[in-house]
Amino acid sequence: MHPYLLKGVSLGPTVVKRLVELIPASKIDTALSDDRFTIREVVAHLADWEVLFRARMELAHSTPGSPITTYDEGERAIERNYSELDLQEQLDLYAAERAKTVAFLSSLTPSDFRLTYVHPAMGVMVIEDQANMLVGHDMYHVEQLAAYLNG
Repeated sequence: MHPYLLKGVSLGPTVVKRLVELIPASKIDTALSDDRFTIREVVAHLADWEVLFRARMELAHSTPGSPITTYDEGERAIERNYSELDLQEQLDLYAAERAKTVAFLSSLTPSDFRLTYVHPAMGVMVIEDQANMLVGHDMYHVEQLAAYLNG
């Protein structure tokens, strides 16, 4: 594992919270386009999926080679009422769940990062792949949130 990976994983909730604090409250429930989450939904999505992403890594650690379950993010947002959830509570939940993920990753040995799970669409993945995906997923939504600062 690259030494910056764990630091990058740990910074996601801090960066998201700082961006959300800069965005006017009047924009919290406004989507930039019909196919994107609102700010409230982005934060709820990050908090919700943090648990799913960590569960994939925990499964690889406990039962290497296991298949995982996938979810439709749009359907999950509706089922879990992202648009109705309290923004601050979701920011706090995202930070708390990410802290659990960082603790899990910190407990792994270098060889543990090579343990696998099987994604139905992406094939065999290792824990390190999922950890890298966390950073990429954060950055995708950080860019989305930053777009609200353009006016």
